[in-house]
Amino acid sequence: MSNILVVEDESHLAEGLRFNLEAEGYQVNVVETGEAALELFEEGGPRFDVVVLDVMLPGKDGFTVISELRQAGQFVPTLMLTARSVISRSRTSRVPYTSELVSARYGTPASSSARSRK
Repeated sequence: MSNILVVEDESHLAEGLRFNLEAEGYQVNVVETGEAALELFEEGGPRFDVVVLDVMLPGKDGFTVISELRQAGQFVPTLMLTARSVISRSRTSRVPYTSELVSARYGTPASSSARSRK
């Protein structure tokens, strides 16, 4: 069974992610802050197969968290969530081992053809 860490400060989103991932058979841990996520990795706690990481968190944001994980030698696959429609490329270029960032607003089609019609 895969172990997934969800880092999301909005409880309704975190619980929705937990519910759906557990329904698919995954083991899910949820924390609300970037600092709490980093502590789990520092403590040598549970091994995570995937991290679902919100970009906009109180305290350390998602970009800071992923940068610190990579600098500490933690290369767990990470999906970053954001409701922002635009993320500065200069911001994402500072994240080591990141090749692409996909951004889509909730409830908005994410296909390029849908975006080009706006």
